[in-house]
Amino acid sequence: MSEYLKSFVGFDKMPFYITLAGVTYPNPTYHITRICSNVSVIEYITDGDGYVVIDDKIHHVRKNMIYFLPSGQNHNYYSDRKNPFQKIFLNVSGDFCQHLIFAYGLSGKHFFDAYDLKPVFERIVSIISSDMTDSEMQSVLQGLFVEILSKLSTVITKTTYSAEALKLKNYLDSNFHRIISAKELSKTIFRSPDYCQKLFIREFNITPYAYQIERKMQTAKLLLVNTNMSITEIAEQLGYNDIHYFSNLFQKKCGYRPSSYRKASKNYNIL
Repeated sequence: MSEYLKSFVGFDKMPFYITLAGVTYPNPTYHITRICSNVSVIEYITDGDGYVVIDDKIHHVRKNMIYFLPSGQNHNYYSDRKNPFQKIFLNVSGDFCQHLIFAYGLSGKHFFDAYDLKPVFERIVSIISSDMTDSEMQSVLQGLFVEILSKLSTVITKTTYSAEALKLKNYLDSNFHRIISAKELSKTIFRSPDYCQKLFIREFNITPYAYQIERKMQTAKLLLVNTNMSITEIAEQLGYNDIHYFSNLFQKKCGYRPSSYRKASKNYNIL
């Protein structure tokens, strides 16, 4: 067996969706080519070596590396004949996928050293090997894909922003399910709330509070479109116990009531 695959059909009405997930086992003749691919591919190499061709340049990929190939481009990748790679992968499609890639600052980024993401990819294997329904798998895998993009974005920013600023941002990202006060945030780097506020604005061009709200609203949009969770459940997951407050805030930031956004999104008019 050269691959263990799980394919998905019937989800093409979603803004973005998983079309294929699986494991590629060592195979010296493995070679994939796609002309103007209609899927984005993200793959984690668990062992061995391989090669990815981008703009006629051959890139060597190895154990604990991730390569990310967006849709709309030619895909050309293959295993090393002497030490063929083994990898875990997701194929993703849908217009909103490109929005996510842009939002996480990954446009034009293809290769990552990210050994710490191995557990996330191993969860993919666990999910597609489980007795979940296809709909349940699809929902969980979509969440994992967004998690992977978020973590890859962090890999990139580690070389761009100060350690203190990244610690603040990572704390907010890890606790987006509740409201973080300025005082609580300041304790993460043992600085004053005023110092943290100015640092965050200087490095990310947004206040910590505004960043929290923006992150929550983007998550709310994904949950409204891609799950059957009630608006009350979504509000509670994001740290809002008052459904009316959440609905009013969502309308203020997104231009729609949550229920209207869910309905309108089915026509792809607001993505």
